[in-house]
Amino acid sequence: MPVLAPPDLGLTGGLYDVPINVMNWVQIGWMVIGIFLGVTVLKGAFPFAHRFGLKVHFWLRHGRKGKVILFVYSDSSSWKDYIETNILPRIEAHSIILNWSKRREWGSRMQLETKLFNQWAGPGEFVPVAILFSPIGKARTFRLWKLSENPKHGKVRVSKEAEQAFFETVKRLPLGGS
Repeated sequence: MPVLAPPDLGLTGGLYDVPINVMNWVQIGWMVIGIFLGVTVLKGAFPFAHRFGLKVHFWLRHGRKGKVILFVYSDSSSWKDYIETNILPRIEAHSIILNWSKRREWGSRMQLETKLFNQWAGPGEFVPVAILFSPIGKARTFRLWKLSENPKHGKVRVSKEAEQAFFETVKRLPLGGS
């Protein structure tokens, strides 16, 4: 049986009359570079999109109710009493408050808050921490702990400077601070 040649559709071009559907190595190289650049851009945009999505979810769930602060502390004897008497009463109207020492009780009802905390507090020594989600701009993280100035004790305490900066920021909230 004879083999039939494809019809000549006139799809040739260039100096050497090369068919258009045949790619040369330069075109393949540019295509590979384009794919790598596209993957790099998407890889860089994913963390931004993830954070933005978390922030929008927080606003949909809590921001509309005037809750703009995620405050996480623990039952550490270094700051528990101080936080519960001096900080929490001033921010509780605008805050979602979590106790790190009771995180096993958070369960599925606090999944969003747990994700927010993990995203903005990061690893390491992170509590007490206040994460302020302003309606515009970036979320701000205030780490309220500080190492003791006496190296023999090695204990931590609430940082007055961080606390003051936090309360100044809370006062400037559009909702009005306490």
